[in-house]
Order: sequence, then C-alpha cells, then structure tokens
Amino acid sequence: MKRLIRIVAVSLGSLLILAVAAVFVSTLALSYRFDRENRQLVQSISEKLAPVVIRSPQPVWDTDLRPYGFPEDSFDSPYVAYTAPTTVAVSDSLAAVTFRKSHYVDKKLVVDGHLITVSLATGSITASTQWPGPIAVGPYVHCCTGDKEFYGYADSYLSIRNGEVVDKRTTSPVGPSTQKVKVSLGTNERPSLVEVVHENGSKSTFQTDCGNVGNSFLSKDAFVIIGCSKVSVIGADGHLFFSDDFSGAGLQFGGASKNGKRFVLAVSASHGGDPPYLTDEWLVVYDAERHAPVFAVKSDPLPYMQSQSALSADGNYLLAGSGGHLKLLRILK
Repeated sequence: MKRLIRIVAVSLGSLLILAVAAVFVSTLALSYRFDRENRQLVQSISEKLAPVVIRSPQPVWDTDLRPYGFPEDSFDSPYVAYTAPTTVAVSDSLAAVTFRKSHYVDKKLVVDGHLITVSLATGSITASTQWPGPIAVGPYVHCCTGDKEFYGYADSYLSIRNGEVVDKRTTSPVGPSTQKVKVSLGTNERPSLVEVVHENGSKSTFQTDCGNVGNSFLSKDAFVIIGCSKVSVIGADGHLFFSDDFSGAGLQFGGASKNGKRFVLAVSASHGGDPPYLTDEWLVVYDAERHAPVFAVKSDPLPYMQSQSALSADGNYLLAGSGGHLKLLRILK
C-alpha cells in the first residue's frame, strides 16, 4: 500500500512538473511571438518614416515641468490616448499645459487642476497656477479666444488670462461650431459611415472600410478620420483628399494647426500581452496640401499611452510632451 501511495505521489509530482514546464514553454513561445511581431512592426514604421524622421532632434527648448508638480505616475498622467492633445496648446507667444493632481481629503479622493504657461521664445515658466477640486472631467486647454487668450475646461468652461484662470462659466468662451459631424459606427462586417451635417441641414457622407473610427477637425472644410491603422483626410462634402496606412500600428490624432494645413498623428508600436505596453512612438506631422508627412520625431522618453502634442498656428513648430518634459521643435520642411 505504501509503495502504491509512493508511486502515485511520484506520478503526480512528475505530472505537476510537466504542467509547469509546459506553461513556462508556452509563455516563452508567446513572448517570443510578441517580440518578433513588435520588431517587424517597428521596422516597417521606421522604413516608412525614414524620409521625414529627424534622428537627432535639437529642440528650440526643453523645459522640465516636474519641479512644478507635473505628475510622474500613470494615475494622473496626461499621456492618455485621445486626451493628450487637449492638455497642451500654443498661442503666438506662449505654450500652455494642464494636468490633474490627486490627493485625499478626509479619506476622499480629490482631484485638483493645474495650469502652467511657458514662454514660446525661451521655454521659461511664465505662470504656474492651481485651482482646487474636486474635478471630474479635465482639465483641458485650448487656443485661443478672440482676444488671443487660452481657454479651457474642467467641469465648466474656463477663461484664462496671463496664465491664470480668471473666470468659470457654463458656456464656452468661443462660439460654437456650426459644422457637425456624426460618425455612425459599424462592425467588422459593417464599416463605419461618416456623416457631415451642413449649416443648411444637408448631409454628405464618407464610407470607411473600418468598423471603429474616430473623427477630428482639421479645419471647417476638412476632417481627419482614423481607424484600423489608417488615417484619411476628407472634405466637408465627403470627398477623400488622401489616406495613409500603417498596417498593425496604433494611430491617434495629435492636434492640428489653426490654419488647417497641418496635423499631428501619433504612431505607436506595442508589445502584446496582458496588459500590452508601448515600445515605440513617433509624432508625425502631415501636410494636408502635400498629402504626405513632412516631419517625424521619435518620442523619448516614451509616454504612458500617447505624447502630448500641439502645432503652432502656422504649423511650423511642434510642441511635444513626454516624461514630464515639454519641448518645442522646429519643423524644417
């Protein structure tokens, strides 16, 4: 009987060892596949952007925002997809950046809002302000009002003057857009339909080949459509101006110049897994008139999900933020 128990115990131990070994080998094989796919994707993006990428960018200035309370953890990080471009803005003379800062008050989590303005000429801090929470949405910052001042949003609309929040209101400090875009989302078998509603109530449509897309304004006459690793620029009449494909890459909108001639596309490669994580990111500036990218720079250090980005009004300067730093880059083309 004892011998039988010993045999069973040895057998079960052997099976356990084999199971652990199988899991280990499977994990290694999966990691190897993710590594290989990521390397291939990075190589593909690098080759595609080679004609326009700046390998050793020399910023006009590089300002460290961390001494001013800029968050270094992922919880309050402004480097989040879709919100990253709304946390930075550029005027004729200043750059502005907003961020959240969490803390506990009587065991309750409270989020405060912060705003920093930076001289566009020198990169020096011109103002650093804070307003107490709780804030549920935002803070975001945009340029500009009719008086060329920044404005923002943090559960209400903000008027910003000389780097300070001077007023909160229920309506936007700038007039509403009369152009409306409705995106009717589809599925993998039913691509999305982009519907543009004009001022007179008439409609124009653009049929995509992707089931999940996002739309962003380039100008009152053009829109950027992103989905399924593809970017398209369409007119208000639904006409396709041009498109570009980054097969397998993550694409996010990164802001547009006020003159409507250029926009930023954040192109990223991720390592698969649970959870996946960013391994590479490029900020790519597209020229809508040339129908092509004219400038690209690799993000270093990497953001949490997406770098902050904004273009000057004329599209000749790129404001980029990651790793707690804000940089101004001159677009050479």
